[in-house]
This record gives sequence, C-alpha cells and structure tokens, in this order.
Amino acid sequence: MTRAVDMLQAEGFDVSCDPGLLDPSLPPPDHQGLSLGDRLGHLTQSIQSASHTGEVVAALSELTAPGDGVLQRVAESLNTTADWWEGLSEPADPHYANRLRYIAQKLDSYALDIRSMRGVLADRHTDHPGRLQARVDQLAPKEPAASRVAAALAVSPTARRTAPAAPPSASAAPPSLPPARPSSAPGR
Repeated sequence: MTRAVDMLQAEGFDVSCDPGLLDPSLPPPDHQGLSLGDRLGHLTQSIQSASHTGEVVAALSELTAPGDGVLQRVAESLNTTADWWEGLSEPADPHYANRLRYIAQKLDSYALDIRSMRGVLADRHTDHPGRLQARVDQLAPKEPAASRVAAALAVSPTARRTAPAAPPSASAAPPSLPPARPSSAPGR
C-alpha cells in the first residue's frame, strides 16, 4: 500500500488513507532504478517508434508542460543553482550565476517555442506515412498467407450446423405461372 501511495503522489495525485496502512520504514521510491536521463531516454524511444502525431504530442507534453514539464524544471534547477553559486566567495561566482540565469531564461523561451510547435502538431491528428507501414509490418502475423486464408474460410466451431435444404425433385410439378394480363395496346 505504501508503494502505491508513493507512486500516486509522485504523479501529482492527492492521496489520503489510513496511516496504519503505510509503512514509514520503506525507502522512498526510486522509479525502478532509472536515472532522470534514462527516463528521458524513454521519451526519445517513444518518439522514434511513434506512428501518429498524438504519440509525439504526448512525449513533447512531458517536456513542455507548464508547471511540471521537464524543461521548466531544468530552468528552475539552473536558477536555483545560480542563487546557490552566487553565495560563494570567488570573484567569478557572480559571473557564473548570471550565466546560469541567462541559460535558464533562454531555455524558458525555447520551451515556449517548442510548446507552440507541439500545439501545431497536436492539431494535425494524422499518421506518419513512413512509420505507419512499418507498424503494420511489425504487427502482421508471421504465419503464411495460405493458412490465414484457410482459417478465414473455415466454418466457425460455434456456428449452428444445419442440414442444407434438399433441391426440389424432378417429379414435383412446376409452379404455375400467374394468369396473363390483358394487353393495353389499342386494337387488342
């Protein structure tokens, strides 16, 4: 229960439960041992394998989301580092602190630009032509086509089995034709 609460809280959910169900002796979650760089690498992999704009938009949202996006958090970390660095006693420290603030400001500006492009991509709602065929090929069954055709033509095991209707016998009288209608042509 403790791990589930920790994971939900890490995702930003407000979770409340009986404190007796939680084990405070457990260490905090470590995201299954992945570093931040490795977790960002998963975003890169998801973009590489994406076949629809929605998949790429989701990955870019992780990077550019206002408030908790990766790029905003990096800018915050740079600003916090600048504040910390400025408190050191070397003469060049204010220069490095200002440089970090400048980089953070540029990063914020780039994040806004990327967020705008993400919005343009989100409006597309389309498959990537070069990736769609690769995905179809990847999902296609590996069995030969002949066996797939045979399986498609086979009778379903759950279908009701009924005897086919017998053809009419030759001795049966042919059906009678309806009486002829009088002709509407003049003179007849």
